[in-house]
Amino acid sequence: FVDVYHRAGDTSDMNMGHDFAALFPAAGVGTRFGAADKLLMPLRGATVIQTAVALFARRAELGPIIIVTGAERIAAYQSHLAEVVNSSRLHVIAGGRERWESVLFGLRHLASLADAPPFVAVHDAARPFTPAAVIDAAFAAARSRDAALPCIPEPATLKRRAADGSVAETLDRRGLFQAQTPQCFRLTRLLEGYEALVATERFADLTDDAQVFERMAWPVSMTPGAAENLKITTAGDAALAQALASLSHAGG
Repeated sequence: FVDVYHRAGDTSDMNMGHDFAALFPAAGVGTRFGAADKLLMPLRGATVIQTAVALFARRAELGPIIIVTGAERIAAYQSHLAEVVNSSRLHVIAGGRERWESVLFGLRHLASLADAPPFVAVHDAARPFTPAAVIDAAFAAARSRDAALPCIPEPATLKRRAADGSVAETLDRRGLFQAQTPQCFRLTRLLEGYEALVATERFADLTDDAQVFERMAWPVSMTPGAAENLKITTAGDAALAQALASLSHAGG
């Protein structure tokens, strides 16, 4: 489990090898979770968003960290995250109405920085347990191929429902994978793709960033994900996250 309060883990004062930025879209209202801000849920001494950000803040190759959230949460998140990342590289900005719009705002902000690195990792702020090996593999593939998507094979039996509520068919799960984050890209390429989709109004139904490359007919490398790379979406996920945090803490 990440010790988010170990400030030695923040490598922001290392001025070499910063070829990645991290972008966290966090402007959603979390309707499936309830009224509370799931990112501020405590997990063994730190919150969900502190833990997720710390996964990247401690990495030597990581430069700017961009948090894209609702305008009403900017000041609170800036103060909250000051405990895990140096303010000199933390940027908390206002997002849009949809996830894709928030990512686009974050990419534009990142590209405007004088110290913008060549690559960006877009990570769900509600994924606080991402193993370092998953991040390592995605970073390496993005460096060599411009785009990387962590995935795990689909383990479930999938059914399609008919209009009357009965089972219409069982889908063949061979070749199907669940997409995870961090999804990693060459910054200029991802921004180019987003701007092109917006200009041609092809941004509808975007649910992740790899789809931008797919719609531009650009390749995306698939890298290993992990079952423990849980995204906290519902109250049930929150209970599981608490259990995982407790187990990790007990295991040292």
